[in-house]
Amino acid sequence: MRSPVEGAPQAQSTTPASAPSAGGRPLAPDQAARWFIYSAVLWFLVAGLVGLLLAAFLYTPNVQSFIPEPWRGPLNFGRLRPMHVNVLLFGWLSMLYAAAFLYLTPRLTSTPLWSERLARWTCLLWNLLMLGAVVSLPLGFTQGREYAELVWPLDLLQTALFLMLALNVWGTVLRRREPRLYVSVWNFMAASLIIALVYAFGNKIWDVSGAYVGMNDAIVNYFYVHNLFNVWFTTGGLGIALYLIPRLSGNPLFSHRLAIWGFASVWAGQHHLLYAPGPDWLEFVSIAFSILAAIPNTAFGVNFVMTMRGAWHRVTHDVPLAWVATGASMYLLTCAQGVAQSFRDFSLLVHFTNWVIGHSHLVFVGAYSAYGFALVYHLLGRIDGARFDPRLQWWHYGLTMGGLWVFLLTLWSAGLIQGQNWATGAIPFLATVRSLQPYHLVRLLAGLIMAVGQLLFAYQVWRAFRGRASAETA
Repeated sequence: MRSPVEGAPQAQSTTPASAPSAGGRPLAPDQAARWFIYSAVLWFLVAGLVGLLLAAFLYTPNVQSFIPEPWRGPLNFGRLRPMHVNVLLFGWLSMLYAAAFLYLTPRLTSTPLWSERLARWTCLLWNLLMLGAVVSLPLGFTQGREYAELVWPLDLLQTALFLMLALNVWGTVLRRREPRLYVSVWNFMAASLIIALVYAFGNKIWDVSGAYVGMNDAIVNYFYVHNLFNVWFTTGGLGIALYLIPRLSGNPLFSHRLAIWGFASVWAGQHHLLYAPGPDWLEFVSIAFSILAAIPNTAFGVNFVMTMRGAWHRVTHDVPLAWVATGASMYLLTCAQGVAQSFRDFSLLVHFTNWVIGHSHLVFVGAYSAYGFALVYHLLGRIDGARFDPRLQWWHYGLTMGGLWVFLLTLWSAGLIQGQNWATGAIPFLATVRSLQPYHLVRLLAGLIMAVGQLLFAYQVWRAFRGRASAETA
């Protein structure tokens, strides 16, 4: 069942030769990937700090009275929440994905990156995009659509950045020396190109307003929201996982064919809007596609478990492997929840409740960010020769996952209480809101636990950065 391609992650340890720049002089490889990693961690800290502030607002809104009057507008919940979300989506995780694509594609194709210079410009402009988001959203410049809040000039820039990344990935693949493509490369090619189309269509970049009309806007908005995760974060994330699992476990991928079958698809996002005034046929199609997603997700799960055979003991002393194994497990749990939430009866119970917030954190932190932590540790060890303290790594893992599980269980419990209270029709809305205050306190405390873990993570990355800087000036 195994083919030579399946051993690719184990074999790619050499660094591709430097590619010539436009002027003919070679540029050192992997610098753009390195910049993307350090930039991603910086934006991660910004978004995390804002997230803690939002959790404090939810528990005790009076804390806002300590904010100086001129700053209360930019620092209110309604403006900071879109900033928190967008910086995590497009600053932290998307920039890590860009680093992975730029570093791994040359190694899996045995050829230098198509343009290191283009990759560096992509990183610089991506940081400019995030700076624009951090400034504009608190000031109230927004298009007011979920996950599509960025204003028109930033939408144009984000679309261009996705295309620049896709050009580098596809350009590298088209002049590859490796005749057969490992599945991760297929994932990187699909994710980098299709997300540009999904983002452009979902944000209506040919219109300054960025919005469609009436119910059509909600339909397109959730087509975009769903496929931002499905096309970009899931397809790209599974490509990263299918590289890291064999690479870190020391086993070849169980089945390359099964991995190809595990390709996720683009589909409508109407199952996020059940009972909304949209077409029933579109809801039925979306529900059917959500159920059918069990096929590619099961394929990934089988590949994950079978590839890890004989290597599970390594999870206890290899932190990057522990992170990627955790990410794969949490991803499968996310998929099970997603199918359940696409059914009308269950959606009616949990929609608009804290359950959904827990679900989004399960996939974003528990799955995708877990891949991200594994990626940072793995790539910085190779790009910068960083050596991480295992004790700090395990503390980072333990605090993050411990805090996350408390966070998730609290939100899921609060969501079920909300849904049940609303379903009775007899409990006043404000009574339900007041009853959630203890849950908001636990949520805040869990966030603080996770925050300590992220500070340990950032400290290790800072040490890696300083070590590289010291080596360059020596």
